[in-house]
Amino acid sequence: MKSENKYIDDTQKTKRRRALSGRNFKQGLYSSIITIVVIAIVIVINLFVSKLDIKIDLTEENVYTLTEETKDLANNLTEDIDIYYIVKEDDEYTVLKNVINQYGKYPHINVTWKDPELYPQFAAQYTDGEIQGNDVVVVNKSTGLYKFVPFDEMYNSDYTVNYTTGQYEQKYTLDAEGRITSAIQYVTSVIQAKMYIVSAHGERKLGDGVSALINKANIDMVDFDVKSATEIPDDCNMLLIDGPVSDISKEELDMYKNYLDNGGNAILAVAYTDKDMTNYNSLLEYYGVKVSPAVIVEADGYYMNNYPSYLMAGFETVESNIAAEFSSDDFIICPITSMLELSDASTLRTSLKTTALALTSEGSYAKVNPQPDSYLKEEGDPEGPFELVIQAEDTYKDKSSKVAIFATPYMFEDDWIDYYTCRNIDLLIDTVDWMNDVDQETVAIPERSLDAVYIDVPFGAATLWGVLTIIVIPLGILVAGIVVWLVRRKR
Repeated sequence: MKSENKYIDDTQKTKRRRALSGRNFKQGLYSSIITIVVIAIVIVINLFVSKLDIKIDLTEENVYTLTEETKDLANNLTEDIDIYYIVKEDDEYTVLKNVINQYGKYPHINVTWKDPELYPQFAAQYTDGEIQGNDVVVVNKSTGLYKFVPFDEMYNSDYTVNYTTGQYEQKYTLDAEGRITSAIQYVTSVIQAKMYIVSAHGERKLGDGVSALINKANIDMVDFDVKSATEIPDDCNMLLIDGPVSDISKEELDMYKNYLDNGGNAILAVAYTDKDMTNYNSLLEYYGVKVSPAVIVEADGYYMNNYPSYLMAGFETVESNIAAEFSSDDFIICPITSMLELSDASTLRTSLKTTALALTSEGSYAKVNPQPDSYLKEEGDPEGPFELVIQAEDTYKDKSSKVAIFATPYMFEDDWIDYYTCRNIDLLIDTVDWMNDVDQETVAIPERSLDAVYIDVPFGAATLWGVLTIIVIPLGILVAGIVVWLVRRKR
């Protein structure tokens, strides 16, 4: 009986030894080791990523990522900047906090959180207004110059009408980077400029979006009551006359010329009108530009689809002051463009220097009496190319003036902000920089949408992917499984 039990025990031990040394055990042990190694690698990678604060911005408009323009500005700072984030604990707006933290990664920028309950008098140093929470103060440590940026300037909501559904929709946008970067430029800039805007003759009014970008370039825009004025204010760094549709007076003409002869700067746009514009055209002719009452039309595809009077033009030169930041591949959109002709500046005065920055194509032509929906070329229509953007510099009694002339006031509409790769608004900002003698390019960051973006998959694509995921792929896995099973069975 004992020998029989011993035999059974020896048999069981032998089976256990065989099981431990068999293929199944080895495969199980191998799988366990691989699983442990993979888990260890995942843990190490997570610790590494967490330590380096590596994050990927998957938002459509890169809401959490600073633009290259801001990065260049931050990297080129020579003065130390403090950014104070004023907010109560646990009340931080996460999107805003993440953007602010991006600035703290640069050597000359220090980001500090200030709880208004712990530091109740801190914000009073920088603003008389009420603290909303999630406000920002940017301070130049060297000069003490500061700028307070309230939360409602960085986070915006607006109601718009969806004309397809007839329903009101609320749009949310974040302007944190635009406002904070503008504040950094403000506290590090030596010159704070003023732009006086004339609006007495039906001039085009700048949109809210473009106005915000000019403000971000630290230009103070002031409405100018030209009818009651006898001279341009001394603190006017540049004048904007954005396409008047009725003529200026002789007194205004003399006032503008006197201002420019004494070192003033001006942005002058020309709007198509059938009214007599003798005085305004005289101001333009003073800088070698002749205006004809006509609208330019393109015939060779250099225009927006179905809109032959919405011209698309590249830069004739990228070496001049205004266009120095552009390339020959950049383009601008010029809607309803007037006919400009640039004369030889030397025939006017030796001190005047003019440069055509953008031209229409040789296939363009001018409609002297344009009719709605009738842009076909007719005999006698003047042929291009025509000037679209002109840069002029003049010196009178050792005082230099700068003038930029645009063939249409519609170049600076809000519609062209971030419109594909169109450079209209960049051109306006660079013109302002040129007149303001800014050595470093001014950064004006547009606001970004916070609205959820839904992917609209076409019906055909949806059907194709549905068939692949529901039928083809499962069927392929099933067939592969059957083949493997048959192969193993035959062994």
